[in-house]
Amino acid sequence: MLPERVNYESLKCDYSNPSSLNYKKLRLVDQHVPKGHSLLDIGAGTGEFITLEIPKFDEIYGVDTDKESLKILMERFKTKKNVHIIESDLKNLSMIFSNNKFDCISCLDVLEHIELQECKIVLQYIYEITKNFGFLVCTFPGIFEKIRISIGISPTHLHSHSSYGWMKLIKEVGFDILNVETIEFPLVDNDFLRRNIHIFGKCCMIIAQKIL
Repeated sequence: MLPERVNYESLKCDYSNPSSLNYKKLRLVDQHVPKGHSLLDIGAGTGEFITLEIPKFDEIYGVDTDKESLKILMERFKTKKNVHIIESDLKNLSMIFSNNKFDCISCLDVLEHIELQECKIVLQYIYEITKNFGFLVCTFPGIFEKIRISIGISPTHLHSHSSYGWMKLIKEVGFDILNVETIEFPLVDNDFLRRNIHIFGKCCMIIAQKIL
């Protein structure tokens, strides 16, 4: 679910630039998403992540509320019979997908745009529509964004947490945490720091699993 007044041309260039954070983020997430029957991408944006995952899934559902994003998604995937684009608010997820259970649900840079209490409710909805042994993959801003929000200089995010704070929210609804990494580590970026000191990363990726 993209922020208002997105510059879509700029965003397109960003996603195609190997040195950009968004490019690195999607490739890192893609490495951790296993093949399955069904994927639900919440906040599908312009469909960059869906495009990466088409070879892995028989059925893909993309959900967004932004009118321009939906227009781009519809055009981009109009020839893909296994990609279904749905206009929906986060509050309606459990109702729309009441008869669906997904092997994987992705929620990339979405939950920080809604109030904390609503975030907790949405995570519960996500848990309910995830198959047993299914996966949740999320990306979030980290502890530095929490500081920006606290001093009033974050224009679009309503809350943020450290990687441990985000893990706590996901675990509270019932998921088991499998993996946590930051996308980039400030100043001296390497894999050891990304995986072991993820609290100080620019943003974090969390992989979780539903095990009843």
